[in-house]
Amino acid sequence: MREFRRTVAELFADRRGAVAMTVALALIPLTVATGVAVDAGRYLVARSKLAQAADAAALAAGTERDAAAAERTANRILEANFDEGFLGVQITSVEIQQDEETGRITLMTRAQMPTLVMGLAHIETMNIETRTVVVRESAPLEVAMVLDVTGSMGCCGKIQALKQSAKDLLDILFGPDEVSDDLRVGVVPFNARVNIGNDRRLWLTKQERSRSPWKGCVESRSTATRLTDEPPSVELFVRSESLADKNNNKKNKKKGKKKKNKKVKLPPCPPRLLPLTDTKSEAVDVIDGLGASGTTRIDMGIRWGWRVLSRKWEGLWGEPARNPFDEVVTALIVMTDGQNVASSYDEVSVSEANDNVRTLCDRVKQEGIILYTITFKAPQSADALMKECATSPAHYYRSPTAADLRDAFRTIAGELSALRIAE
Repeated sequence: MREFRRTVAELFADRRGAVAMTVALALIPLTVATGVAVDAGRYLVARSKLAQAADAAALAAGTERDAAAAERTANRILEANFDEGFLGVQITSVEIQQDEETGRITLMTRAQMPTLVMGLAHIETMNIETRTVVVRESAPLEVAMVLDVTGSMGCCGKIQALKQSAKDLLDILFGPDEVSDDLRVGVVPFNARVNIGNDRRLWLTKQERSRSPWKGCVESRSTATRLTDEPPSVELFVRSESLADKNNNKKNKKKGKKKKNKKVKLPPCPPRLLPLTDTKSEAVDVIDGLGASGTTRIDMGIRWGWRVLSRKWEGLWGEPARNPFDEVVTALIVMTDGQNVASSYDEVSVSEANDNVRTLCDRVKQEGIILYTITFKAPQSADALMKECATSPAHYYRSPTAADLRDAFRTIAGELSALRIAE
């Protein structure tokens, strides 16, 4: 009996293996804690990336007025900014709510992420949710679209792509409204010239007013005012037909009246420009009526786009009443598919026309006008000039395809709608 007691006492006194047992028991909560830390870290990374993608999607969706279109846009932008299967995350739902009264757009995303270690505790997935709210500011806005309608735009569906893109911008800016209190939009089609409207004879010199016919296109003014927004009261204009008359008369004198002379070719007169309007259908009608002809003079388009927006011309165009200058956001959008061309009827060389563009862009920007530029399937030389012309590189859009062109107009419209993230 004494031996038995001694053996039992020695057994209980022996601590060998106790540490191993303690460590083994401690590893269970330690492993769980490590698993929680690992999966929690993955959760934070995944949620941050999803939130960034959701912010971009909400801003893009905010440019849409139609609920179905907003949902499609949100999903497309989410897919573009959140890689499928990132950390195993799967987006399960995207929900958009639009409040027309407040201008708030709410986008909620839900997703699931598989766990790595927490599965040991039978936690197989973690739910991820994000919520983004964007709002539209209500600052008055004035926009002039300077649109290239040269002959090259008649190729390969270009003019149709331009019409669709420009109307997308109108859809976003006007939203469900046909007439707006705070929005004014002008359309300035250009080729080698701009058509100001043949009912504006009082803007012509006295000698020019009585001559016929006149389609509405005018020539560049003198050196002093040709690259400015000075109104007709400072200097009047000469109709484009006078250029042909003058050159034909010179040829007649040289060749003599007995010889039949070939008339000097006139630059095609593009569709008439639309001054600032508060009515969506008026702008849509002008865009629908665009056709393609003639060569390219980007500087001609820019100077008349500027004059449409200029306060020095306020009231001359017969436009609706405008908001006070210091309350208005003003933007000029210049779109072209090519580079400047110098034809027999042009008063400048290509390099001089390019210099005109640079001067005009600098002066427009100095006036506080936001200057967006877009090239559409254009040569590199045009890309470089238009990028230099824009308010900043971020305000320049290169569009190799019709889809890119449409995205450019829609993105600009979204920015001009002053969408910002509120929550």
